[in-house]
Amino acid sequence: MPSFSATTVTSDTPQATSAAYSVGVVQPQLARFDAPLPLTCGKTLSHYEIAYETYGTLNSERSNAVLVAHALNASHHVAGYYADEPGNVGWWDNMIGPGKPLDTDRFFVVGVNNLGSCFGSTGPQSIDPATGKPYGAEFPLVTVEDWVDAQARLADRLGIERWAAVMGGSLGGMQALAWATRFPTRIRHALVIAAAPNLSAENIAFNEVARQAILTDPDFHGGDFYERGTKPRRGLRVARMIGHITYLSDEQMEAKFGRQLRDGIRFSFAPEFQIESYLRYQGEKFADYYDANTYLRITKALDYFDPANAHGGDLARALAPATCEFLVAAFTTDWRFPAARSREIVKALVHNQRRVSYAEIVAPHGHDAFLLDDAQYHAIVRAYFERIAASIEPTAPKPRRATRSTPTNGMARADYATIAQWIDPSARVLDLGCGDGSLLAYLRGARGVTGYGIEIANAGMLASLENGVDVIQSDLERGLAGFEDASFDCVILSQTLQAMRRIEVIVAEMLRVGREAIVTFPNFGYWKHRAQIMRGRMPVSKSLPYQWFDTPNIHLCTVADFDAFLAARKHVVMDRVVLAGRKRVGVIPNLLGELAIYRFRRG
Repeated sequence: MPSFSATTVTSDTPQATSAAYSVGVVQPQLARFDAPLPLTCGKTLSHYEIAYETYGTLNSERSNAVLVAHALNASHHVAGYYADEPGNVGWWDNMIGPGKPLDTDRFFVVGVNNLGSCFGSTGPQSIDPATGKPYGAEFPLVTVEDWVDAQARLADRLGIERWAAVMGGSLGGMQALAWATRFPTRIRHALVIAAAPNLSAENIAFNEVARQAILTDPDFHGGDFYERGTKPRRGLRVARMIGHITYLSDEQMEAKFGRQLRDGIRFSFAPEFQIESYLRYQGEKFADYYDANTYLRITKALDYFDPANAHGGDLARALAPATCEFLVAAFTTDWRFPAARSREIVKALVHNQRRVSYAEIVAPHGHDAFLLDDAQYHAIVRAYFERIAASIEPTAPKPRRATRSTPTNGMARADYATIAQWIDPSARVLDLGCGDGSLLAYLRGARGVTGYGIEIANAGMLASLENGVDVIQSDLERGLAGFEDASFDCVILSQTLQAMRRIEVIVAEMLRVGREAIVTFPNFGYWKHRAQIMRGRMPVSKSLPYQWFDTPNIHLCTVADFDAFLAARKHVVMDRVVLAGRKRVGVIPNLLGELAIYRFRRG
């Protein structure tokens, strides 16, 4: 089988396998099953085989197993390399191995090849025991659900009752979703990366054009081309070229190829532009190793996947059986499975009050970004697996990252303690602009709250994950459209108000999704701040820790300002505390108070 770098990577940098950080030489394995497998299409596979590879060591409790599901043209060869093919590196080798985000020194990783594939599992090229010939066109159409059912049987064979995690990108992410709903008691975590809850009409259209390229190739012979000694290479080439375009972003294609010519304009239909040559090259390689019948079936499995279809289009109902925790990740330039589709998954999980974190990663590589090296992406996956490892290894150290929002002084601790007094035990809380998640972590420990943090900054997103907080990466300026009315007991905006552009909008949204709101902000009317202004300088203090030229604060207000703001909108102030250091200010709070804390509800 061709290597990952030879067939998939679109980066100019080849994949390198360092002996120190590689799982090393790996050996494919084959599991045979004689119990019939009923398929969604109504047919049954009486016998079948599943190809797989394993990396790392299964612990004595069998609790550290991670299943990696593959995308369209990949296989079970996820990491490492073969002894007789040292250049044949696993397609996710940059993600999986000793010391890598999915650390094989801590986890037992299983890479599996799906039924219908051409890389070892039973598929169209396999011999049909009923005829003694390749299945060819007679191999049934399989679905994501069929693959997951077969993977469950492989887990039984390996003695794995429950996966620590199921992880996949693109079509692999869809399999992780199916695991979460089809076998909810057999999975603790699902990592759904660069995926979607179903294909858009545009995606189905691309798949259909690719299939037609194969189906109309004269060498296809209705799918029974094996015994004729032919191969629909032309159709495969075109199918791969179409697919490859959808994996890349316009930004990446422009940067890498632009309108570069190979040897000038020759007024011909030969490949004159570099991008033409590149696509033909990719198509030729694909036609060398991939099976046309497999391509038809896997793209159909993509088209058919739609868990909400059986629930009247209600994705939340479809995902309701899931009980595991989720990490959902998307990439900003992925136009095949855009971030908005991942946010649909997150919204459905939030509706069901499931534990979910969501990362929206800025990367230029389009859909292929989930296969490539991106520092933020890999750091997020690493942090999430650290969380999983901590639940498996109770004595393992839990890394915590300190940021500027970590409570390191008395005022911050008094702030958190005051908020905690107002929060009911086991309340559902939404923390807007959560920073490193330290407030939610504090409330979870002090009051047993559940809920989510919202954070836009990459550093805060990562730190929140490391602090064990469920965090959703989103820009508050877009509002809280992903959250339903009155879905939280309390919505908190802690020391973020002054950085918001549309304060009226965010306060209204807080009172829409929460029964009550808590807002804290530095009091610009504090006497020390006024004194600095009197000296002709902009205030700088613990509560306003920025210089005038680098401050994110755009709306500085006083206690008196916020009193007037709430009164004008007839909101009811339930509690108000103004602090100077750790002490509460009882008189002239607008002058003597440094930090204001309000609890209020809609009037």
